[in-house]
Amino acid sequence: MKKLNSGLVLIKVDQAEEQVDGVYIMEEWMTNPPTGIVDSVADDVTFCQPGDRVFFERYTSIPTIEKNYRLCREDAVFINYEK
Repeated sequence: MKKLNSGLVLIKVDQAEEQVDGVYIMEEWMTNPPTGIVDSVADDVTFCQPGDRVFFERYTSIPTIEKNYRLCREDAVFINYEK
């Protein structure tokens, strides 16, 4: 992987689940889940580090050539959490 440009975060998106705790998930959320694990970050990113589990804004992130990876700016990562 090449070095990321300033402020960028590469996220490996979680596999979509059809049902969570008995509640069925909308098709849109199944094809583009807003959660994942940070794979790499630019040098100037401070909010998250590789290996962190995050919730991100899916409509401002862009898909990459690698399936299940999304690229977004640091400010599109909302929550750094434990599953």
